[in-house]
Amino acid sequence: MPKDISKKILAATLEVIAKEKISGTRMHLIAEEADMTQSNLHYYFPTKNDLLIALLNDIQHWFSENRQQQVDLEHKSSAENLHALFSEKRDVILNHKKLDYVQFDYWVQGTVDPEVRSTFQRTFDTWRKDIQKVLNERSRSKTGDVRYQRMIPYLMVSLMMGASMQYLIDEAEFDLDEYFEVAEAVILSLLAEEKIESEAIK
Repeated sequence: MPKDISKKILAATLEVIAKEKISGTRMHLIAEEADMTQSNLHYYFPTKNDLLIALLNDIQHWFSENRQQQVDLEHKSSAENLHALFSEKRDVILNHKKLDYVQFDYWVQGTVDPEVRSTFQRTFDTWRKDIQKVLNERSRSKTGDVRYQRMIPYLMVSLMMGASMQYLIDEAEFDLDEYFEVAEAVILSLLAEEKIESEAIK
């Protein structure tokens, strides 16, 4: 499939899901948004599920690539890279709300759709591994408990997804900057990371 056509269809699908949610998404609505006939849309994506999975893979790939671009294991300390991961998620929440909304709708769909669930499982596993690579740049946690090293990636993913959930539903009440400042401090305290001058991680 030509990349420009694929990009056009996936962008249209994102718009329709953002407006109608997955439950209300129909192929004719996507075709209208993409300015093409429904038969032409079916030529490229025979079923709605084919298209939904393609969009989910595209979204999750974007999230993963965006995170990895912020990490520099060679030139940054683990504290700086952790800060970069939290900052990247903050930027996504503030500047890519539509992607976050749609991702949560997919999460709900994953409770009843095994293929969507499997895609999320792979994505979360990649996310945790990216975090673990940063953690591996330092030695051990303050307590010396290996459970900290194993579970902190899970904790960080929960903190970041929780930030999206709370901010998107109650933007006026939820202080995103303060949340991430405290979240980062909690993780660093668990890791017993050496203090870094605040200017070094801005």
